[in-house]
Amino acid sequence: MSAGGLNVCAGIDAGSSCSKLAYSDNLGTRIIAWAGAFDFLALREEAEIFFDEPVFSCVMAVHDDMPSRQRGALRLKAESSGFRDVEIMGQYEALCLGLGDDVRTLVCDFGASRCDFAVIEDGEILENSACDVCGDMFDKVFADYLRERRLMKKADEFIMSEAKRIKHILSAEESRLWHSMNIYREDFTRLIYFPVMRASRTADRLARVWKPGRFVLTGGCAEIPLVREIFAGSEVIEGLAVKGASLKALALTKQEARKNIADSVSRMRELRAELLSIEEGLNRQQKDRLYTLFRQAEGMNDAGIITLMESLIREIRNA
Repeated sequence: MSAGGLNVCAGIDAGSSCSKLAYSDNLGTRIIAWAGAFDFLALREEAEIFFDEPVFSCVMAVHDDMPSRQRGALRLKAESSGFRDVEIMGQYEALCLGLGDDVRTLVCDFGASRCDFAVIEDGEILENSACDVCGDMFDKVFADYLRERRLMKKADEFIMSEAKRIKHILSAEESRLWHSMNIYREDFTRLIYFPVMRASRTADRLARVWKPGRFVLTGGCAEIPLVREIFAGSEVIEGLAVKGASLKALALTKQEARKNIADSVSRMRELRAELLSIEEGLNRQQKDRLYTLFRQAEGMNDAGIITLMESLIREIRNA
């Protein structure tokens, strides 16, 4: 990470349906921006509005099996959106960091494009698995249902967007009036019941084998009441992957800050040694200038002190 971007280094969960940006500091982690899939420009702009300062650095969590070529394309897209420094990490590493404890945990990341499972202990993946049940599947099935209700021949982009919108509404409400028709949560529940049950069998198998002490449910589909019902006993954590990415961003920021401090201390020692080596040859006016320099340096940050010392050395050598 370059020094220019150390003011804020954010974590991003690069989701195929919705991308999230979060920030971690000593007070905790906050999800502060949401945008469409891989819309890094919108994320950065929302973050800069929130912090009221430029945001140049990020750590991005992506699926572990994402090809390197696609990762490179995401990096370029993020950089073209204004993120000068981009670090990419795997999703499972992000989940491990997000959990932050040593309890053996079964994590279900139920997202838009896939449903991932991992058994995690002491920051290590004991076993991971995935199934093809996902939020995109639910959207397509629900869009077909809405299409049939409207007597349409095929589902178009409007129906797909409406399916996603109403799906989110039905997570909080029992019904919604849509084109003079009542669409009930129970309608949606019937459509996805067996796929969700199929996904739960993977969780059941992992639980029998590894006997975890904790079960965590995360991802966009975690808001669906049926998913919470079938994955009963799970602890729902919003944005676990983006939390892990932001915690790694915090660690990198601290690491870079420590390096900058060490570099500053080393540079100041060099400059002090150089000043001492030429101090005996200074005239009274130059010695007064040196004394003034060190008085000016009181209360200044390291960068300011280094600038003053370098300026004085140039002044003396050019005299």
